[in-house]
Amino acid sequence: MTRPLLLPLIAALCLCVTGCSSWQRAEEFEGWTLYVKSGESISNQEFFEAVQPAFETVEEYLGPFEEDVRVHAWIGGVEMTDGAKGTITTSSDGTIADVPGIGPARVRAFHSRGSTSPFGQSGVFVGTADSGTAVHELVHARLAEESTELPLWFEEGFAMIMGDGAMYHGEWFVDGLACWPWRELREQEIDDQRLTELLEVSSGESHSVTDNVLVHFIGWAIVFDLYRERGVLDWRVLFEDFQSAPDPLAEARRRLDRTLDRDTPAEWLRRLKDPEPGIRLAAARGTWKLHSSRTQRMLLSYLREEENPEVQACLAVNALATAGQVELGRRQSGWMWRSVFPVLRQTTLPDPEETSALRTLYRAYRYGNSRYDTQAALERLSRFWED
Repeated sequence: MTRPLLLPLIAALCLCVTGCSSWQRAEEFEGWTLYVKSGESISNQEFFEAVQPAFETVEEYLGPFEEDVRVHAWIGGVEMTDGAKGTITTSSDGTIADVPGIGPARVRAFHSRGSTSPFGQSGVFVGTADSGTAVHELVHARLAEESTELPLWFEEGFAMIMGDGAMYHGEWFVDGLACWPWRELREQEIDDQRLTELLEVSSGESHSVTDNVLVHFIGWAIVFDLYRERGVLDWRVLFEDFQSAPDPLAEARRRLDRTLDRDTPAEWLRRLKDPEPGIRLAAARGTWKLHSSRTQRMLLSYLREEENPEVQACLAVNALATAGQVELGRRQSGWMWRSVFPVLRQTTLPDPEETSALRTLYRAYRYGNSRYDTQAALERLSRFWED
């Protein structure tokens, strides 16, 4: 049986500056305005459906925006020149870069503060109609209105938590467990000297792309532990908690180690028992990036009791994708196929194309027929596994 063919890892990172470009006002909404890159043809409706729930989520957790937000949209990404500078591109190939020591990543969006931008435009810039990406950048836009100057690691960490989740029936559900950073940080050897360097990285100073990625990851891990401890997504409370520690480096190390404990994902995935399907969907989404047979057993166990079709599909697709990353014993492999096949064969999703993609995966893996395009099917189901 062939294993799932998966897309490159994708990171929704943030920049403070970018190359110059011209933008045209496309449409105004309550609280924000959509601008389109000159010469670009995009669907205003697609970006509205992605940005509006993100906008509402950020206002719910961080309070109302003080000024109208400029959202600049195009299809593409950013070619990085260093950790704080890049150039907008519509090339799908040029946006994927191999980050030294980490692997492939794609910058799909950024936030620009007018005071530091070379072309004087502030706002959110998004190269994809994705709600999680929009949430991340809108967090930066909202925090830019505050008088408190936050360290880059904290702001990026909080934005990563807010941007990790899932869309369910028009609403963004925040989860917070960023699976790729968790796995990657466990593989990194970050001593106290390196941790100190990353905590001191500033958005206004030149730094490497690797440092930029690691600042996001380290920030996420520290803020995630603060969030788990407090149980509230209030940046002021979380930041004050961290600042109250007498030794910032020791506090950062303590919280980093707690997040990276091997039992942390299993404890967090108890959210798969939550009565709200949106929360369960957000918890399951992207868990294949943990590369963990233990996590897969949890997904399969919860799949036994799950009745919501979209959560069923999310659990099944992530369990299937995990099989492409780890070696499974015969018993667990058999359990996986017995659990996943009925979902791929029988589950009906609101989107007929997603339902068709499930059937394609079933036929491809059930009968081992290579003529079925599993890559295209997985791409169509990306909202369940790509975060």
